[in-house]
Amino acid sequence: MWLTKLKKALILEDFEHLSTLLDEMPQFDTIDKMEEAAYLLMQSKICLEKNKVHTAQILNQLKSTLDFLKSTQTEPPSSLNLKF
Repeated sequence: MWLTKLKKALILEDFEHLSTLLDEMPQFDTIDKMEEAAYLLMQSKICLEKNKVHTAQILNQLKSTLDFLKSTQTEPPSSLNLKF
């Protein structure tokens, strides 16, 4: 059952559910189940690392966009510049 949930979370890239499943990993009774779990955990790690890199790229793009937008704005008038 746990392996099925892990497969589903991995396929759907549901990282929150993956984290929850890792916290409640059961003891496996056969070598085959242990090997399958190890393989799925390696695949989960690869998927998480790809997501981490992708997120970092998006954050860098957002930072670049914000820097560009800030550089194109005119200086706001001083708060001491009062007009009567």
